[in-house]
Amino acid sequence: MDQRELMITMEEKPNYLYVYTSGIRTRDTVKEITMKVFTAALEKHLSKVLIDIRDLNGLFGFLDIYFFVTEVLKDLHGKGVDQVAVIDIRRSPRPSWFLEPVAQHRGFNFRVFAEDESARKWLSG
Repeated sequence: MDQRELMITMEEKPNYLYVYTSGIRTRDTVKEITMKVFTAALEKHLSKVLIDIRDLNGLFGFLDIYFFVTEVLKDLHGKGVDQVAVIDIRRSPRPSWFLEPVAQHRGFNFRVFAEDESARKWLSG
């Protein structure tokens, strides 16, 4: 697979939409993933989403996070997806983990996890 090629697979689970992604992590790819996931969740009438981005290569910096929350997520707030869990690799310092408090501060029920089990447990709670 070309590293620039974005791959998104989605699977409907009993209470949530499971999404796996791979490719390069950029503002454009993260926006594309978000819009496709949001659309699929609404079509399937699922308000919870679990997104595995561990194979999405590259770093998402602080300005990228700010752009993502203020320019992408703001238009999706309160429109059907109520809870989002993201599974990512925790590396310190990892700016993508800064996304959680920034998104939560703006009213999104959004958490980042380093493992599947914790993310699924949070979604089921």
